[in-house]
Amino acid sequence: MKTISRHKTFIKDMRNIRLTETQATKLFLYIAKLLNEESLPIEAKDHALQGEWNDFRECHLGGDMLLIYQTEKHTVYLTRLGRVTRVRQLSFAP
Repeated sequence: MKTISRHKTFIKDMRNIRLTETQATKLFLYIAKLLNEESLPIEAKDHALQGEWNDFRECHLGGDMLLIYQTEKHTVYLTRLGRVTRVRQLSFAP
């Protein structure tokens, strides 16, 4: 089982975003699957990102809410959480 690491941008996003009950359920379910190295359901539309985000992946929580994350051998890094239009405009400083 992998460990979890939350970037300060993810923590800030969690404070500022209101998830629906369904989105919150999916968020915790998807994180659990990532930690257990299981594949995400097709409805998550999990895919690799490009450009400055090329080392990251994105999955959809419903509506236009998404989670940006990165996986390594022993760790899942939660990086951003938010609406498609906002998250893609923001930069990420490791």
